[in-house]
Amino acid sequence: MKRLFISSVFALSALAGYAQDKAVKAEVYGFVRNYFTYDSRSCVQSNEGLFNMLPNDVNYGANGYDLNAIPSVRFLSMTTRFGINVSGPEIWGAKSSAKIESDFCGASSGTAFNLRIRQAYTKLAWDNSDLLVGQAWHPMSGDLMPEVFSLATGAPFNPFNRSPQVRYNYAPVKGLSFTAAALYQYQYGSVGLDGKTSNVYSRNAIVPELFIGMTAKGKHLTGGFGVNASTIAPRVVANDMRVDERLTSYSAMVFGSLKVDDLSVRAKAVYGQNTSHMQQPTGFGVVEVFDNGVYNYEPMQLGSAWITMMYGKKLRYGFFAGWMKNYGSAGEDFITNGVVGQNKDGSDIYMVEVDKKIPNSAFVSRNNIDYAKNTGMGQAFRFSPIVTYKVENMQIGIEYEHTAVAYGNYKLNMNEYPKNYTDGTVGDTHWVANHRICVMVKYDF
Repeated sequence: MKRLFISSVFALSALAGYAQDKAVKAEVYGFVRNYFTYDSRSCVQSNEGLFNMLPNDVNYGANGYDLNAIPSVRFLSMTTRFGINVSGPEIWGAKSSAKIESDFCGASSGTAFNLRIRQAYTKLAWDNSDLLVGQAWHPMSGDLMPEVFSLATGAPFNPFNRSPQVRYNYAPVKGLSFTAAALYQYQYGSVGLDGKTSNVYSRNAIVPELFIGMTAKGKHLTGGFGVNASTIAPRVVANDMRVDERLTSYSAMVFGSLKVDDLSVRAKAVYGQNTSHMQQPTGFGVVEVFDNGVYNYEPMQLGSAWITMMYGKKLRYGFFAGWMKNYGSAGEDFITNGVVGQNKDGSDIYMVEVDKKIPNSAFVSRNNIDYAKNTGMGQAFRFSPIVTYKVENMQIGIEYEHTAVAYGNYKLNMNEYPKNYTDGTVGDTHWVANHRICVMVKYDF
């Protein structure tokens, strides 16, 4: 790893030197960042636990103890980041530029501490428009992000995704811009029928994810909105036959921010269908099985909202507050095979299977869903006080996250026995909370 880091730094230095020779400006930037975290229980996490989302439901062992109520700590520097900004000559009447950005988080939990690409794109900027081609923040994520220093950056309350894309921005007048983008999944993939995430479902659908949005920016206030459509192909082969299955889902967001002197306020509200590729606990389900074995699907839908407020210059303090709710199927009820109750001896009573070919997870979500036990997330909230202090290039901070989830049983519709359905919402909920303390030490360069 040390050899890789040194080689990377030399490569960036060589690139910067080459750029200077060619009259192209290049600037190396980045930071060294260390995180220390404490969690009061096990959670849905990635990146060696630094990317923290939601606490896991209770899981009582043989001795009656909650096996998920086990605290843990970690101390890691894998989010150390470096990159290079390049500005070049005029091309087709536009200013040309490029960005390469990397860290050591790897492409997945199995490749943590490996070098990965965060962003890599080229950009042409005219007087009132620009064109970006490459991997960058998804507009649903990056158009406005909460002011927190934790690695998850408000996820899953705020969508989190970077994807290869072609994005065009047009500003007809000062302060008003329109955005259109076509994106394909890569590192952040949709969930599949097996409950695992992959970008193969987006690739097989052929059609890119599409986004359009508008942003209005004034001296102190900024506001905007966007709508998004994504298409996946959950299966292309079934029962040794080629099948043509598609699921198109729609999402929308509205956001706004206020900046007055040392006060900064940001807020966003999101409606999402099958936004599992944006690190949100949504998915989709089977609602119909045709005679030829082809499935018809509906997306799960979720609503989320958050607000951050920060005040100060060197010493900054404030909070993050987020809320999220599972609204279930966006259309017809999901077919499901799960637990409907228990016998007197404690054994489970299962639903009658509608079709042997349908997996037990006939509706799937990214995380915090246990179909075998018929439990899922109803709603969740997070509140995080934040304090940071900056001296020259050094910044230290402490953040407390209280994240709670209401878990419950899926509401079942057994009126059409032997077929069993659920609308994807849950009832009889109980709350489970995680207490996280995160301390950060960061040096910018």
